Order: sequence, then C-alpha cells, then structure tokens
Amino acid sequence: MPHMNSEPAGLRFATLLAPCNRPLYEHVASSCGATTIVECHDWRDLAGDLIDVAFVCSPPLVWLGGAVEAIAAPVLDDPRFGDQPLYTSEVLVHRDSPFHSFDDLRGCRWAVNEPSSWSGYWVGLRRAGDWGFFGEVVRAGYHQAALRLIADHKVDAAAIDCHVLAMEAESSPDLVARVRSIESLGPVPSQPVVVRKGLEPRAKAALTERLLSLDSATLHRHFIKRFAPAPDYREVADFVAGRAPAAS
Repeated sequence: MPHMNSEPAGLRFATLLAPCNRPLYEHVASSCGATTIVECHDWRDLAGDLIDVAFVCSPPLVWLGGAVEAIAAPVLDDPRFGDQPLYTSEVLVHRDSPFHSFDDLRGCRWAVNEPSSWSGYWVGLRRAGDWGFFGEVVRAGYHQAALRLIADHKVDAAAIDCHVLAMEAESSPDLVARVRSIESLGPVPSQPVVVRKGLEPRAKAALTERLLSLDSATLHRHFIKRFAPAPDYREVADFVAGRAPAAS
C-alpha cells in the first residue's frame, strides 16, 4: 500500500471487547496516533460522532446499518486459521463434567455474554437452534466471568472466544486447567476495527495503512500476528440481521 502523507493522529478510539485485551487495544490505538481510549459501554454510542475508531464484535457492525465501516481485523497466530482473520468459540465445560458433546448440553445451565457478542452469545443460539434447548440461560456479561462460572460449577457450559481463552491460559493457567473444550464453533471472521462513516477519507486511509503495517512484540504477546483488511461479515449478518437487542 502506498505511504500516505496524512497521519491518523488525534483520533478518538474505543473498545467494546473483552477486558483482558484492553492493554492490546490501548497499544494499537497508541500506535495509530491516539492518546487515550474513550470509555464506551454500549455499541449504540458508535452511531454518533464522538468516537472515530472502535474495536468491536461483529453484530454491531450489522445493526448500525452503515454508520460504521470495517477497515481491518486481527489475524490470530492459531495455525487452525491459515493466516486469515478468523476465530472460533470454544464450548467449555468443567473438566469433571459428564458432558462430551454439544448435544449433551440439552437442558443444561448455559452462560452468555451481553447480546452484542457473537462469540459469547449468538454463536450459542445458532448452534442450539433455540434458547429452549438449554434449561437455563445465565447472563455472565463477558467471557472471563463465564469462564469462572464454569470453573466454579455455577453453570454447566458457555462459548468462549478462543483468543480470550488463549489470554486466560497465559495469565490464569490454574483457572483454565479446570475447564475443557468439547466443541469448536466456527471459524467466522474475527472482530472488526470500525470507523465512523463521516471520518475524513485521508485519515481513514492513513489509519488503515498504519493498522495493516503494525508488527510489534505487544501484538505477538497477545497472540496476534498482524491486522488484515476487513473480511466479509455476511455470515454473521445473515444470522443477526433483525435480531438487535432491545434498548436498555
């Protein structure tokens, strides 16, 4: 890609992804000229003009209806994904659980993230076919909380982003040793980096160039090889279109 004269400085970044990866996205934002990451807890905030760039799961990209545009996505160092911007959700149960397949989970206690999460919410519904498949659906809020619920025998299972699981295995090996995977759901395109629709084209081009050229020890410590151009999110869009959660 040709070098751009415009620098992506002063852009306002936000992340709505797993808290354990906040240092990663702070590093990426700083490498792209940001001085801080804006606090953002609701994907609907991305429809305004207060946030220029966001790290977000894929369903809001669909629900925002053109208010944001995906420009890049991370390529994980997991060899299963063949150097493509893909990831899976791992269906985890306690290591002592009697469950060995997803079908065994009928009637179980299933934990979910908040509803903008593909990897911790919608992917489980797509695999189950209907929420009635489970005996109880428990709102954990985010992946690390769901992981602890499984490890502590408070729920039976949950779908956990493989990237988050890799990070947790690094930082909390004793916790991860208490769970096991019975199925991988996916792969699907990894979480997009999005920009607001009105972002000036030169700034967007410079930001994209910077993202696609990033190569640092911090990325590698977080199991990311590089950022790639945004993939096609049609598979996610086809499932979540029309399923946006009610306003809170």
